[in-house]
Amino acid sequence: MATTTLNVFGTQARARVVSPWLRSRNWDLTFITFSVITAALPYAIYLTFGGTDTARLLVNLIVSVLVGGPHMYATFTRTVLDRDFVKNRPAFIASSLLIPAAVIFMAVSSYESYVWLLTLFFGVASLHALQQILWLTEAYNYKARLALSWPSRLIDYAVVLSSLYPIAVWKMVHGQFTIGQVTLKISQLLYGQMWITYLVWAGFALALIAFIVKTFLEYRAGYVNIPKLALIGVTVTLMFITPAFSNMDTAFQGINTWHSFQYLALTWYANRLSEEKSGQRRGLLHTISQPGSGWMKFYLLCMAMLPISGLLFLGARLIWPDLHHGLPGAAEVYSYIAILSILLVHYYHDAFLFTKPDALVSSQTRDG
Repeated sequence: MATTTLNVFGTQARARVVSPWLRSRNWDLTFITFSVITAALPYAIYLTFGGTDTARLLVNLIVSVLVGGPHMYATFTRTVLDRDFVKNRPAFIASSLLIPAAVIFMAVSSYESYVWLLTLFFGVASLHALQQILWLTEAYNYKARLALSWPSRLIDYAVVLSSLYPIAVWKMVHGQFTIGQVTLKISQLLYGQMWITYLVWAGFALALIAFIVKTFLEYRAGYVNIPKLALIGVTVTLMFITPAFSNMDTAFQGINTWHSFQYLALTWYANRLSEEKSGQRRGLLHTISQPGSGWMKFYLLCMAMLPISGLLFLGARLIWPDLHHGLPGAAEVYSYIAILSILLVHYYHDAFLFTKPDALVSSQTRDG
């Protein structure tokens, strides 16, 4: 079979000529790349309902119920609901219980610790969304059989990871970065520190230039990983412009919508491939792994776990009534307790799952 050899930034890559798409061109473009259009929906809904704080809360609710909540519970189909995973990593699963305990402690201890919790959440959430893109870029490299050198891969990482922060940090430095009614602690720490803005912008500019040069050299060498290039292109564009919107809470819900929609499709596919590779049925999850079917069953399974968050919400209200009453953002404290208790566990599990790009590549297309 023919091979492709590249020499780019120290890259020595030998690749069989195979389709670089993970499942198919149409599936990848629909569920991974061009699904970026879903990022516009939250802000469109927000403006349609008058751009008020009530409209902001409505958007948060819609996104949480339809995609955000199902996507965080989807993770557990690959960890907690996978008997082999639990058997092989019992300490990892047990350590997850520390996270909701820490969330509840920070949310109820004081208003200051609650604001620090939100600061931690938005920082980790941004990294988590970007880590998913890096997981996908590695999957595209793996599928295309490209053994890229570390300098080449680090350029991909750098342009993705730096794209979200130039405008966001500029707003923090100028005291314009708020989430709903809450000013995050990081904004207070960075206020007036203009040198940090210059540093972040310079870092992004250097990463972008290096990425453009690397892509040109790859083109000259005779091969460009089109799916990966398209994904990085739309990611960098979306991440860069999102913080420019005046209502950043709703703007970031746009990123969350795209991330969650993408994640649901990827997790369904990873579960299907897991059965394909192992040749073993996975109990309840077997119903979602049938060729050409199972997507709706998978989505409904993830939706069926949402009442867990509802119970946490109601329990928190009963145990700690009028928590932080009258302070900015206090009305949302119970929602954050319910959501973050599960969401941060989802981040924790994905920090491991995102190190496995081969989970998105069929053994049949990889080997033959």
